[in-house]
Amino acid sequence: MVRDRTAIRADLDYLRRRRKPAETPPPVTPAAAAAGATLSLGNRAPAAASSAGTRAPAASLNLGSRAPAAASSAGSQPGAGLNLQPASSRPAPAARSSVAAPNRAFPAPGFGDLRQLDGAHPVARLDARQSAIGSLLVTGVRAVAWEGEDFTTGAHHSHGHTAGAAVRTPGNRPLVGIQDSAGVVSLRHVQLLRRALFIAGETPLTIGVFDGAAAAVPAVDDDGQRSVLYISRIGAVLELRAEFVPAEASDAAIWEIFGFTMTIPLDQHVLPR
Repeated sequence: MVRDRTAIRADLDYLRRRRKPAETPPPVTPAAAAAGATLSLGNRAPAAASSAGTRAPAASLNLGSRAPAAASSAGSQPGAGLNLQPASSRPAPAARSSVAAPNRAFPAPGFGDLRQLDGAHPVARLDARQSAIGSLLVTGVRAVAWEGEDFTTGAHHSHGHTAGAAVRTPGNRPLVGIQDSAGVVSLRHVQLLRRALFIAGETPLTIGVFDGAAAAVPAVDDDGQRSVLYISRIGAVLELRAEFVPAEASDAAIWEIFGFTMTIPLDQHVLPR
């Protein structure tokens, strides 16, 4: 007798085929609850507001224009992201304060606008270019005095006499002095100069710079007082002022009037014994 071995035997319970229950798929979690690391190459959609206690989204790389995300409630923190959006869509940086530096100089005529400096028009000012190129020449001087940026003070007479100490430039040349009967200021190193004083002789003072601009100062004014050209540096420019002193005043008296005290060189100091 042939036995059908494929049939289910009802007399043997332990040999029955066991049917496994159907597998239930896991529930789909919301994207806002558990967001993995993503790479976005397009526009990023606005993120929905996350509720309290929701896990923070992971860091993401955004290569497109980023749309504003909705405000998240307490307990959720935005992940750190790398923003590679175009510069045109980025917020503009805050503008720097454009507060101009205070101008220490009052308005004055430019050098070359006035042909003569006198009691009615005593002041003229060189521009930055005129104050930095070449040399400033003053003819007709009797003596010149100077004060450097470090307050080194000296003087030079047209007859060759000197007093005080010279202000030396990096090339070991005097910053101010008299050469060929003319007062000279080396404008290349004008930042070393604080002020200078040119005392007129018997002829008018004539001032000139490299570009041909010039002005004159009469030797004496209408009252018979002697002319003095006072030059001061204001920032990067030189200001010229015509002053008048008693005609019989000596060089030392004129220095004292303008507050010049000659520097004593080291080789002239007397050491106490």
